[in-house]
Amino acid sequence: MFASVSKKYFVRQFTTVADILSRQRLRSSTSDDLCVPAVRLPTAGRRAFSVAGARVWNALPADVTSAPSLFTFRKRLKLHHFSLSYSGLVL
Repeated sequence: MFASVSKKYFVRQFTTVADILSRQRLRSSTSDDLCVPAVRLPTAGRRAFSVAGARVWNALPADVTSAPSLFTFRKRLKLHHFSLSYSGLVL
């Protein structure tokens, strides 16, 4: 999902766990998780786009990140955020 709908810029900014040779045998290599790069400066480094974006992506549930299309991804992402915001609401 990630590589199929993103522009070239985003593909250059992020690396999937499956693309790293030393991590290809891990269970996480079958997921859509992104590698969070190590940072030297904890204040500025955590706010870098490649670090913050990877953390946000990895925090999403698997049904959102594995959506087959952009339309489905948007729908599931909205549903996920709605359920976080209104967790006590019974429909």
